Amino acid sequence: MNKRLFGFSLSAILLFASCEKNSISDEPSQESDFSIADASELSSAIDFNETGVIGFASISNNRNSDASTVFGIEQIASLEAPEVDGVKLRATHVDVKGDFAYVSYNKEGATYLGAIDVVDISDKYEPILINRIKTNVADINSLFADDNGYLVFTGASAKNNRGAGMRSLMGYFNLERGNLPSTIVRDVTESRIDSNYYLDFGNTGNAGVHILPFDGHAVSVTGDAGSITQFMYPGDLTAFDGITTEEIGDLRYAAIHNNTLAVLSGVDGLMNFDLTDGFNLTSQISTAALTAESKRTIAWYGDNILVSEGTEGAGIYSFENNSKVSSLPLKMHPDAATISTEDAVTNAVSTDGNYVYMANGGAGLDILKLGEDLTPLAEGIAEIEGSANFVQAKGEYIYVASGKGLKILRIISAEDAPNNSPEEFLNCSEYETFDGNKNLTITPSSTESYSGVMNVKNLNVNGTLNFCGTLMIEKSANLSSGGEMNVSGAMYLGNNRSAENLTITSGSTLRVNGLVEIHGDLNIQSNGKLEFVGEGSKIYVGGTVKVHDGGALEGEFEDLNDRF
Repeated sequence: MNKRLFGFSLSAILLFASCEKNSISDEPSQESDFSIADASELSSAIDFNETGVIGFASISNNRNSDASTVFGIEQIASLEAPEVDGVKLRATHVDVKGDFAYVSYNKEGATYLGAIDVVDISDKYEPILINRIKTNVADINSLFADDNGYLVFTGASAKNNRGAGMRSLMGYFNLERGNLPSTIVRDVTESRIDSNYYLDFGNTGNAGVHILPFDGHAVSVTGDAGSITQFMYPGDLTAFDGITTEEIGDLRYAAIHNNTLAVLSGVDGLMNFDLTDGFNLTSQISTAALTAESKRTIAWYGDNILVSEGTEGAGIYSFENNSKVSSLPLKMHPDAATISTEDAVTNAVSTDGNYVYMANGGAGLDILKLGEDLTPLAEGIAEIEGSANFVQAKGEYIYVASGKGLKILRIISAEDAPNNSPEEFLNCSEYETFDGNKNLTITPSSTESYSGVMNVKNLNVNGTLNFCGTLMIEKSANLSSGGEMNVSGAMYLGNNRSAENLTITSGSTLRVNGLVEIHGDLNIQSNGKLEFVGEGSKIYVGGTVKVHDGGALEGEFEDLNDRF
């Protein structure tokens, strides 16, 4: 490792642009190094075909709970990856700021192609792709949106080629109320301060693999033959003025926690730098060998660091002990077809609270809840289509990148499950946690009561079911004549792929205090009843609603998508 302090700014290739905002044209813009996708491409890129309840396989670790009683998963939408010059790209990174998610893309191999998407996520039921900028001169590998209206990114490009080891790219866009510029014009006659984007080609390293914010600056991580560097942007003289740098071989990723920077290198292992005054190495730990040119990420988990370690799964390291303190082996879905060892690798990890997310390539997305001793309390493999190459958790939302694009998922944990009810409705505090069959049948004349999180594939209610919390039904729900179902909290049924319907048959009753989300049709037959209890209830129906003559719809509720 070699340390260098900058006494002058890095040389930069300056590209200037107009800051005037215009509406997106129906025709792509082909100016400068970027093109703006047209309106038809934006409107067709979001896919809701799998929106709804996602099943998962609970993994037994002898000591842990059944994951189906600890958390549930729903898919919000999927985002199709863009194409550049007829070549499909892959999602590489996600950052979320306010109501917007920013997604970067690249193309594996020697060809440099990239893109950036902006997704408006303010409406959970209808995320919208509002902008897409593409380039045929650069990979875009990582990005972040800062607090000052800039979207900063890094990648690789052979433009203005300085040779091997000098292909790292950095740049930024001036965001317009969270969105990318709707017009990009290369105009070298204008002053840089008025431009709405900026690029810096030919920096140290063969590729910028990650970039992250720190104290109003940017910290870039460039891969093979690279370095970690702290930059000021916009710089006094150039787009990015270097402040301090540390040359490190085979860099993969970095993560900041408080005032420390953890860095993963295929040469030097896992390192921890104090950022008080430049980069000051405080500890260093050897890790499992990293496959050459492979995707690997790290994430802080409290004061420990998770490292994606390929076929070994994920390792948990402690800088305090200067050692590896635990391992999270890569697990396979029990019903999965044979997956080659080349495809089953932990590419990336992410954390939120005491949840850990592992993107395991062809083995999918593994979700774990850890205890204080770092052992799993619950573990489940999400049943989503496609591989999982990158994962980023932001609160309750999970962004999973694959070769097909990006999936937006939501995790619903037992801690978030409502467990109260109007006094006259249900006695939630008296109900036990459900820990039964994934195919639940309530027999005639019987009553069963549960609370917490309940995941089932099929539900048949012939007697009475009382439930407080979050009820997730993946496949089908049947309310037979004489059946009674009382739910306080939230009830989710099916997904758009299978379009499961809910039929409230003659002589049956569904009472709800809270949220009902149905991704098929709702049919209330004659002498059937749907009753909303108390105030504040809401319902979403993805299909159609039919209330037959003699069917009853009672109580106050909010119709979330105008189906009633």
